[in-house]
Amino acid sequence: MDDRVAGAISTIWTDPEAVLPQVANPQRRRVPGAYLLVISGSVYTSRLVPDPLNPRNADHVQFALAQADGAPPATLVPAFAAGEGELSIRVESRAALIEQVDWTVDTTRNRNKPVPDIAEQGIMDPPIGVATTVHYSTGETPSTIIVVREGSSRVSHGHYHLGVTAEDVLFSLPRSASAMQAHINEINSSVSKAVEDILPTERAKIRCAVTDFELIIGVVPDVDGAVDLSQAIKARVAQDHLNTKEPWSDEAKYTALAEECLISAHAAGVISTEAEADWLAGRLTSKEAAAHKIVPFMDDRAARAIHLFTTNEPQIHNAVRRPIALVLTNEPTGRPKRPKITTKTKLPLAIELIARERRGAAPEGELGRFRKALTDALPGDLQKRVWRPTKRSPEELYQAAVKELEEVKDERPATTELWVRAAYVLAKHGAISGPRHDEGRGGDRRSASAVIEALADTKPGLRHLRQIIEDDRAGLAPRQVDDNGQPRKDGEGKDMPIDNDFLRTKLAPKDGGPTDPLDPEAGVRGHYRHAVLATKDALRSMEAQMDNLAGLKDDDEVPLIVREGRAHARLLKDKLQELAGRAEDWWERAVEAHGAYNGSSADHEEDEDGGEQEVA
Repeated sequence: MDDRVAGAISTIWTDPEAVLPQVANPQRRRVPGAYLLVISGSVYTSRLVPDPLNPRNADHVQFALAQADGAPPATLVPAFAAGEGELSIRVESRAALIEQVDWTVDTTRNRNKPVPDIAEQGIMDPPIGVATTVHYSTGETPSTIIVVREGSSRVSHGHYHLGVTAEDVLFSLPRSASAMQAHINEINSSVSKAVEDILPTERAKIRCAVTDFELIIGVVPDVDGAVDLSQAIKARVAQDHLNTKEPWSDEAKYTALAEECLISAHAAGVISTEAEADWLAGRLTSKEAAAHKIVPFMDDRAARAIHLFTTNEPQIHNAVRRPIALVLTNEPTGRPKRPKITTKTKLPLAIELIARERRGAAPEGELGRFRKALTDALPGDLQKRVWRPTKRSPEELYQAAVKELEEVKDERPATTELWVRAAYVLAKHGAISGPRHDEGRGGDRRSASAVIEALADTKPGLRHLRQIIEDDRAGLAPRQVDDNGQPRKDGEGKDMPIDNDFLRTKLAPKDGGPTDPLDPEAGVRGHYRHAVLATKDALRSMEAQMDNLAGLKDDDEVPLIVREGRAHARLLKDKLQELAGRAEDWWERAVEAHGAYNGSSADHEEDEDGGEQEVA
């Protein structure tokens, strides 16, 4: 290694004395056909140069053959081994090198957003680089720089937060002690401030100022001459980016994340005891759970897991959110995306916790069907529902759910709890499945969730949801029952099971026909209840669609409905005003009618209720 290369290497370390002993005894990193020799330590990020030939951007490089006007200043020039621990490249000029590094940094940052954000965590994984001498066709004096060959994205983001340019890292900071000292002094001035006075941009600069780094200083091939330094480094980069490891399965990812969430929930006091955490994690049998005074029924465990991962109660949501947000990665589109923890993100973790009771006891295909069936059978708006698992028996839940149905309540916590518990049992026994796309009368394109929702809107449906839970607790498959709650028998005297066909065609037919004989007035009231619920569902759906409409934005983050939707917004406003007028008329007439039927005035009603009630 000549003096020029040694000099360039010596300037990058924050503590050269700690690194010197490694030079005589470097670490070894295995690559196909060779060992790379490396030394590691803490370095100044601003003295590292992101790879101007970053292969991540190879698909954006335009070649001369295309003769494209306005092509970016990027070329793919090969790097050659040029002595021990040194590579060599040739470019047109210093100006061309600055231009190419500047383009590479911007392109790399835009295409790859590290998670967690570099500004919040600093550079967490050590980049890997090598001394590289640049020769210029213009005859300018060659430059030796430390080029990052693995970790260019991290370093590019670090340079952005440090506020350094391509010219700085190539020629100013590595060469000028005064420029580097000024750079360090600026960072130290931020560190010396009171904590509350340090700005977010200054915190990011402090975190990115230094990084752990591995410098490649040589190669030991298995066979002399078979692999040189350039080839060995390319093999090292390919190990991470071309020959990637087999990604984790979703089930493995959800299992690991769910475990972390249970630990977080226990630490936050959301899960009160270690035994309860072990029960939810599947580390206790039902008998062991009962010994810890935990309700040992499997539907109760499932309900508690589902509530834990779907509720928006702040204490619970925050406890579960933390471990997920810590490791949540961007989608493979490369677009910047802040971690958004939603029910869609969290529910699979609950499903995987529940599935632990069957893992190893059921074929993988059956386990997969159980996961899907349970996911599809649960209410789609669980995060908006006010409910929580209780210690009420299935009969008590049934009685409370019937009362909620008769009173047409907006919030139906008992019904939701009954639904969640029964959905688990139905999925476990394969008694509910997705839409049927048969032609004609046999077709039923309702989701499993829509079918159970229809069950929850009738007394016979609620009665069967209760029976489903009671039978499972008794170790039985779910059975059909008559109006008196007695199991129905077939011609051989055997209990008739609940299956998907029975639910869809008999208990909750797709035409919505009543399943109980009703007198005329009761029939009208039943249809009224359904109409009220349907109208509320339509309003919720319209609100969601308007939120979606408002979320469609142009490049300037202006909603398209604001920029281009004048006519559409006017039509929507007029229709909503018309519907609001009809609702206002109903309300006024209802107030008058209520006063006439009860011998009280509308004002008296408002006084009793503590104020005028808003009608959804």
